[in-house]
Amino acid sequence: MNVLTPPKQISFDFATIKEVVIRKWWIVPLTMLIGFSLMFWQESDLKTSPRYFSLTRTYEPIDESAPLSLVGINTDLISQFPNESNQVIILQSEAIKAKILNSFAGELNLIVESNDKTFSLNTETDGPGTTRFSFKPSRRFSYTFSCSEPTEKNCAVAIDTYANELKKIRLTATKAGFQNSVALIDALLTSGIDIPVELKAQLNLQSNAFTQSIKLASGDIMMVSESKEYGGEFIATVDTKTYLFGLLAGLIIGLLILTQVVVSDGNIRSKKKLIAIFGYQNFLGEISKNPSKSSLQHLAAAIRGSAVSNISTNLRLVPVGSSIIDPVIESEFKTILGCEITSTKPVEMLNADDLAPLTNWSFVFMVENHRSKVSELRSAW
Repeated sequence: MNVLTPPKQISFDFATIKEVVIRKWWIVPLTMLIGFSLMFWQESDLKTSPRYFSLTRTYEPIDESAPLSLVGINTDLISQFPNESNQVIILQSEAIKAKILNSFAGELNLIVESNDKTFSLNTETDGPGTTRFSFKPSRRFSYTFSCSEPTEKNCAVAIDTYANELKKIRLTATKAGFQNSVALIDALLTSGIDIPVELKAQLNLQSNAFTQSIKLASGDIMMVSESKEYGGEFIATVDTKTYLFGLLAGLIIGLLILTQVVVSDGNIRSKKKLIAIFGYQNFLGEISKNPSKSSLQHLAAAIRGSAVSNISTNLRLVPVGSSIIDPVIESEFKTILGCEITSTKPVEMLNADDLAPLTNWSFVFMVENHRSKVSELRSAW
């Protein structure tokens, strides 16, 4: 076979494909990451409002007057002083708010509300069949504490502190209500009014019951419910299958893009690419990345055996796709070939004088692997 006759070219240049894949492999993981992120963005509850945390607790106060019914006292007639509504007003005063909020750093918003008492409808039927209706107030009510802040940090402690302040206010109001009843009973007993012995004994018992209730009063409230709410930059969980779909879609798209890059790649990746384009006759050789004596010797031998050496003694090295030629290569060529070697500017920078024919001078194109483009070499040729 004639050594200058190139063999049949296969459809794909696997060397080029390999080099492009090695340099562009990051396209596939990048598209997979994009697909993963898009699924996360699409399926997640990503909110753009400011982040906040809200804590709500509901407390029910202990009815400390209920045991007094054991000694015949109508507990519905006993009221605290100040009453429940005014207790909340006192709790919401600026003095108490400042006392609590100043002990915590950061933005904090506290609200306390009391639920109104309810009434129950009672029906009674007497002997002749007459029905009587009456409304009885329910002693069960509750307090609701709400706190909000940017992050879950101080709300729980702040509500506990607020609840303790309410306990103190309720304790004072409960004792005041009981003390009013004690004062009334004592006034009756010492007024000189003729009171039956049995009634007087009952009043003494009730007075002692109020006195003991004052000693046992605590103002306690009991938490009956708690709820938390997170808002703003909250991210919901995405199903694993959704992530896998995003990764698979990104993989397919990445492979398609990588295939397109391989097909449309215009860089010179190997000597096989040069031979396929310009033929064996015009390809002189290659120099390794780290120039050595052997690669330079082989290239010099190829230059001597080419048509160039028959008509010229001096060479002009023209860089294609690179701005300069390694001075080491130029110096080694001078030593090996024994002729004058000069390097020119890149082709696009050559003027008419640089391109004018000179006696005993020939041009040799120097192509940089993975950087020079086929289009640039064709244009230079």
